[in-house]
Amino acid sequence: MNIAFTCKELTTISIIISCDLDWSQDELPLMINQYFQQYPNLKKIEWSQGADLEAVRFKWQHHDFSLNFECYGQSIWLECPEHNGSVLLASLHQYLNEK
Repeated sequence: MNIAFTCKELTTISIIISCDLDWSQDELPLMINQYFQQYPNLKKIEWSQGADLEAVRFKWQHHDFSLNFECYGQSIWLECPEHNGSVLLASLHQYLNEK
């Protein structure tokens, strides 16, 4: 199965991601692996699993980001916890759209 991820929207606090799969929490291991294969310059650090929300912390250009999956609503988004997060998200958004 090949899953395509696209950036749907850039906000000041997140990048909203869409994918071409009607997914559930069971598909997350495959989805996460394919996401990081699609964007090899993103370096996966840690995967936190919860009841309905899962997050993968990663680094891009030495900055911390989080790829979030809310399973009940099938929502996917990226966040940056750093103080200049909105600027870094805009740069990451540009990089992701070039791929």
